[in-house]
Amino acid sequence: MKKRLLLFFSVCFVCFTLCASSPKYELRGVWLTTNWGLDWPSRPARTPADVHRQQQELVDILDCLQAMGINTVFFQARIRGEVFYPSQYEPWTAVLSGGRNPGYDPLALVIDECHKRAMECHAWIVTFPAGSNRQVRKQGKTSVVARHRSWCKQSSGEWFLDPGNPAVRDYLTGLVSEIVSKYDVDGIHLDYVRYPDHARRFPDSGSFKKWGRGETSLARWREENINAMVSAVYDEVKRLKPWVKVSSSPLGRYASLPGFPAPWSCMEAVHQNPKRWLQECKHDFIVPMMYFKEENYYPFLCDWAESCPVGSVASGIGAYRLDRENGNWSLDEIKRQIETTRQMGVGQTYFRYGNLHRHTALGQWLAAWFYRSPALTPRPVGAPVQTVAAPVPLRVETMEGCTRLSWQPVEEAFVYVVYATDDSLRVEVGEQIAAVLPGTDNAWVLPGSYRNFAVVARDRYGNESPPAVWECPQVELGKYEIKLYSHKN
Repeated sequence: MKKRLLLFFSVCFVCFTLCASSPKYELRGVWLTTNWGLDWPSRPARTPADVHRQQQELVDILDCLQAMGINTVFFQARIRGEVFYPSQYEPWTAVLSGGRNPGYDPLALVIDECHKRAMECHAWIVTFPAGSNRQVRKQGKTSVVARHRSWCKQSSGEWFLDPGNPAVRDYLTGLVSEIVSKYDVDGIHLDYVRYPDHARRFPDSGSFKKWGRGETSLARWREENINAMVSAVYDEVKRLKPWVKVSSSPLGRYASLPGFPAPWSCMEAVHQNPKRWLQECKHDFIVPMMYFKEENYYPFLCDWAESCPVGSVASGIGAYRLDRENGNWSLDEIKRQIETTRQMGVGQTYFRYGNLHRHTALGQWLAAWFYRSPALTPRPVGAPVQTVAAPVPLRVETMEGCTRLSWQPVEEAFVYVVYATDDSLRVEVGEQIAAVLPGTDNAWVLPGSYRNFAVVARDRYGNESPPAVWECPQVELGKYEIKLYSHKN
């Protein structure tokens, strides 16, 4: 471990001149932040024209992300005691429509639009924070603080739901259940599923006395409270829809490493144990918020990669650090971090959309180079294995400057993966992926001219069908049909 830490620490100062080959499986995500309207919406909707503008803004954002090669959107569906969908638990958020029903359902809209683009949409839930004094006052009688005062604690001018109160666990699990039951969401993404930054000052001694029987210490009890919250959410999600993924965004460093102290870490600061959640199969993946650089980034990236299952980690990349007021990092620094994640088999998720969009050089580099080939989201460890039918027959029709593919629809298909190459077909190779299409499509026009094609159906668990293959004979191109789907060697 120590040797590898030193190796990757030294690598961080080397600017890679060549990008690693594009993997077939890689989480490429972005946090779409609605808190304070940071990414969306630009302003509240007061009129029908405002509603249309909000909807078009969201569509434009997703078009931009699709063009960059993003395959996963974390949409902030619940902020601090306010939501972006009609809920029996909490009020409409003020940034959307002044706290009123805007006349449409933003969560349903973003899920539908993501799926049209063959992107996953995960509902991003802020868990324990309930808002500042100002926010709580503005929400009035509808705030969770007003409705459930005994559940809430105030710390450093902010209100929090008390993780040690069993009623809080039930409340948040119910809120998640509402989302999963009502929406075709692909994941639940838990944010701030931990104690506040200044946990030592959190006023929960009374809760510990009431509910902490049998625990040896306050710290241990707090960790178990967070573990219980995560387990309850995971179990409820899988009970309702076992294909929906559960993830979270823990602090970027798990714990201090030899020679690399990290007092602000999951285990040492906020009673958060994400490695345990993965080990105990209470999470499908994690996205640590790794908004650091140099010795505060690379050793801890190595630690996550070495100690967690393959495909279960995506590094949170601080695109906001490129802003002058947030660090003024160079673009090369961000590129090195992104490239190193791929070298280590770790995905990438960018905080946040607005920064990624504003720094056009980064977005252009992703689209043209690093994400030049599409990628599939990793299949969760432990997902059930199911047979998926092949999309046969595959039909190929050549036209001037392009090729039209069509295939038989597959009922289980969530997406179709199209491969195209002039070389031997290898569906395990990411560079041969030409497109990932929604499961509602069964035809596609491919620009350019290729000789060999394949189409694979993939279900919501990540199971893939045998490929429907067309390998061009050495004859004049025209219109062909192939019913075989065994890969030719």
